[in-house]
Amino acid sequence: PLFCKAGEDVDLQLSSYGAQRIAPLQMCDTDYETEATRWFSEVVNSVSKSSAPVVAEPPTAAAAKKNGRQTYTGRVITNINLNDRGSLKQTHHIEIEAADVAYEPGDALGIVPQNSAALVEIILTLTGYDKDKLVLFRKEEVSAYTLLKKKASIVSLPERVVKKYASLVNQDIPDTKIGLADLLKIYPLVQPDDFEKVVDFLEPIVPRLYSISSSPEAHDGEVHLTVARNTFRVNEETKYGLCSDFMCGFPLDEVFDFYIHSNGGFRLPEDDQDVILIGPGTGIAPFRSFLAQREATGATGRSWLFFGDQQFATDFLYQTEIQNWHDTGVLTKVNTAFSRDQKNKVYVQHRIRNNAREFFEWIEKGAQVYVCGTRDPMSTDVEQTIVEVVQEQGMMGPEEAREYVQKLKDTERYVQDVY
Repeated sequence: PLFCKAGEDVDLQLSSYGAQRIAPLQMCDTDYETEATRWFSEVVNSVSKSSAPVVAEPPTAAAAKKNGRQTYTGRVITNINLNDRGSLKQTHHIEIEAADVAYEPGDALGIVPQNSAALVEIILTLTGYDKDKLVLFRKEEVSAYTLLKKKASIVSLPERVVKKYASLVNQDIPDTKIGLADLLKIYPLVQPDDFEKVVDFLEPIVPRLYSISSSPEAHDGEVHLTVARNTFRVNEETKYGLCSDFMCGFPLDEVFDFYIHSNGGFRLPEDDQDVILIGPGTGIAPFRSFLAQREATGATGRSWLFFGDQQFATDFLYQTEIQNWHDTGVLTKVNTAFSRDQKNKVYVQHRIRNNAREFFEWIEKGAQVYVCGTRDPMSTDVEQTIVEVVQEQGMMGPEEAREYVQKLKDTERYVQDVY
């Protein structure tokens, strides 16, 4: 319901001030290149003083590579569940062998997941559509099976797609998180060929990004990921996130394509600068990369890690590596918080408060603070705790403490990679 709402708001606000549109508002989805190129051409031609029309050229393959979208092919050489028996979670450490992969600590790996073959077969059975019959999807002709397996998003449909389906089958479908298979079961199509109308409003699978948990210096020719299998319930049925389920199920020697997403705003500082790393759960991923890199390069700056999860016995991700880094001095200090090991839940922000004086001293001496993990509530709770620590230890007022933390952000000494 809020699709491209920011663009609509800006357009309406400019109009309210009396601005005149030189091109109509263009709202684009993931398959944006054609529409965006045409829109830019209209804008450029409108403002150009030249009598000759200006044509905006689509990005070339070389430009795509320059912007970090070079595609690599990798082979899965390790896929293990890091959580022990009895854990409520499933977190996989995945190692990918790939030649000449260029990345830096802090970058992410981008992948376009595929739907499960079982789900595809269910949908084909429900529609009665021939899996080998060709259909047109986003100007590409593919078989119905290929469409459902590799091209179309069918696991969890957005509300706008559900509304179009409701109109097609002439049904009043409530707003809910639902997949195409469930829609077809509850509100079946009248004719098999109606499936082609469904194809017209299905949306493409979009890439997912995962923080890289390896170091180019320490893990030559490999890329490592830390992937939590996303599990949720819909109508009393267990469902799994499309990409996390796809990746956690990788068999050894599986070959797939990926690209590197550069994250220039989340980089290690100079080797002699101190760092504070706050990464509960899979937020540990880039910090494993950071620490492996610092060990490989012989960095002299101090490192302080805050890690948290549910239970020490089952959920201490990369426990042995973290302990070894602490023993060898790569990690100067480690604080852990396992929320379900005691009656009152303890999180990383509580450990920050417990070490308030030393935490503030590190910042005052130039330490750079990194936060990775869930945006809400983790990152907001951590930031509020840091503001309170600064206020208390720096003997400041509330507003002065907030300004202090904001200055850390403005000078890139407090950076976040949250989701």
